[in-house]
Amino acid sequence: MESMADLELVARAQRGESPAFDALMLRYQTRVSNMVYRYVEDRDVASDLVQDIFVKIYTHLKRFKGESSFSTWLFRIAANDCIDHIRRQKTRKETSLELISEYGFDPADPRDESVDERLIEAADHQMVRLAIRQLDADQKMVLVMKVYEEMTFEDIAAALALPLSTVKSRLYKALEHVGRQVRRRQLIERIGT
Repeated sequence: MESMADLELVARAQRGESPAFDALMLRYQTRVSNMVYRYVEDRDVASDLVQDIFVKIYTHLKRFKGESSFSTWLFRIAANDCIDHIRRQKTRKETSLELISEYGFDPADPRDESVDERLIEAADHQMVRLAIRQLDADQKMVLVMKVYEEMTFEDIAAALALPLSTVKSRLYKALEHVGRQVRRRQLIERIGT
């Protein structure tokens, strides 16, 4: 259920009260930023997209009629912007594996006794990330919203304006693809090819 504080802040922001919009932005900025970053996997791009999203929210706030919750409306705009961004990209950048900076350990440090375990964990994590990058934009958005943002199926369906069955189907297909790709990469590593 929509928080009364959200509804009140939206009403005040629609009347032109800047502090009310600032409060809404502060309330949702972290969640939107996290979702966008997990989707585009580039902090600079995510930062730019988040700014664009909140500018769009601000300029279109008068169009919000309360037919859905404010958070659903906001996440629908964020999801659409992320999907549009990915679709506009002609090529996807491959990021290098930077274990030391990403996982905070130095393999040469003898005090770090769990280096092997952390390397295996990092490699598994990298396999999953690579598999997620291969998903189509629609499947990736559902996966990010469900797994990383921990949204309910109902909230995802509302945010993306999709039937509940479509959301579940996209998540199932995304998870199937990720699982298949990870198993394939693990097999290749075992064979040594």
